[in-house]
Amino acid sequence: MDINVKEQEKMGFKGVWKFTKREAVDCKEHGGYGICECGKIKSIQEFDNLIPTAGRSIIAEALSGGLVAISDIEINFTSLGTGVTAPANGDTTLETETFRKAVASSTFSSNQLFITAFYTAPEVSGTFAEAGVHINGTASVDTGTLFSRVAISITKSVSETLTIDYTTTLT
Repeated sequence: MDINVKEQEKMGFKGVWKFTKREAVDCKEHGGYGICECGKIKSIQEFDNLIPTAGRSIIAEALSGGLVAISDIEINFTSLGTGVTAPANGDTTLETETFRKAVASSTFSSNQLFITAFYTAPEVSGTFAEAGVHINGTASVDTGTLFSRVAISITKSVSETLTIDYTTTLT
């Protein structure tokens, strides 16, 4: 018996990063200076990303039943760094991670995942050349599995907030 498969399926990931910088304002309604999203938008930048082998491998491991707990596959931290080397498939960490923040919200709809993190005005400033999201990380730099790394060019001052929105689409 011959079986012909006419259509082959391919699975892939497409990630997009959106960085929104705002003026920090003293907003008593939302907790004080530089903590809320009330300030005037100063810039919005979008970047496509690379999902390195480490990120794709943990998805395959999860699908095989090889992970013990759901937290083993949860994207729970974002990070900023100063490394200038282009993202590569072999990346397992940012080149030079300098600051890390827990994910504020994580949701999905259909085949898309949405991750958001808020960097308040006083907690970090500097010029950043890379960003990442991490699976099962901790507050310590270079922990967890790097799911996505992107090259960026963003300068944030202590009088600005930064919202990072990361969307990945499974195709």
